[in-house]
Amino acid sequence: MEFREYPPTPIVGVGGVLLRDERVLLVRRKREPGAGLWSIPGGHVRLGETLEEACVREMLEETGLEVEPVRPIYAFDYIERDGEGNVKYHYVVVDFLCRQVGGSLKPGGDAKEVRWIPLDQALKLRLTSSTRKLLEELKRPFTIVVRNRDVERVLFGVPAGHRHARTLFILRDGSKIVFQEATMENVARAVVNVEMHPSRRAIALRRVELPRDVRKPDYDSNQLLEEDLDEGEIVAEITRELGMDVAEEEGEGE
Repeated sequence: MEFREYPPTPIVGVGGVLLRDERVLLVRRKREPGAGLWSIPGGHVRLGETLEEACVREMLEETGLEVEPVRPIYAFDYIERDGEGNVKYHYVVVDFLCRQVGGSLKPGGDAKEVRWIPLDQALKLRLTSSTRKLLEELKRPFTIVVRNRDVERVLFGVPAGHRHARTLFILRDGSKIVFQEATMENVARAVVNVEMHPSRRAIALRRVELPRDVRKPDYDSNQLLEEDLDEGEIVAEITRELGMDVAEEEGEGE
C-alpha cells in the first residue's frame, strides 16, 4: 500500500481482527508509519470501496486469508506530526471483527511477517499504539448473561484433528462462546450436584494449577476444583456479581 504523507484530508483505513484459541493474528509492518512494529492487519480504503470490502481486500493482501467482516469493534484516529508541528499522517481507522472463510497464511503487501500470537504474549511485543489499545480492550473483563432466547444453536463434538470435544454456543447476534470438554464436564457436575441434591443451593469452582505428579495423564495443569465455601457466601457472591436485587422475584421463565 502507498503511504500518503502530509495529506490534505484524513485518510480512511480499516483493520481486520481475527481471534483463534486466545490468539490474535498480527502482522509486522514493512513501512512507515510503524515500520517494524506489530499491528492488526489492514490498510486504507480505496475510492468506491465500502469499509467491509476494503477490510476483505486488505486482509487477503497482507495475510493470505479470506475473511468475512462480522461487525466494527474499534475506531480511532492516528495523527502524527513532524518536528514543525505539521500533520505528517492522519488516518481515521475502523477495525472489524472478522471470521476466516478460506485462504492460507502468508505475509504480503505491507506485512513483513504474519503470525498467530497469544494475547498475553502479544502485549509484550513492540506494537503500534492503536493495536496496543485494542488488545487491552480485548483483555478487559466483561460479563455475558446467556438465556435460551439469546442462543441460536448449540453444537457439541470433537473438531477434526482434535481429541477433545468442544461445546459451541452460537448466539443470535453471531457471537460464539466455546467451552472445552474438561470445562463443560466440571460445570455439568456442579449443575447436577445442585439440581439433584435435596437441599444444596450453590457450588463454587476455582482454577487450581496442579503439578504433573498430581494430575491425571494427559490432563491440563489448570483444573476447576470445588471450593470449600459456605453456600450462603456463594449465593451472595452470585447476586452481587450479577448486580441483582435480592428482592427480585425469582423464577424468570426461559
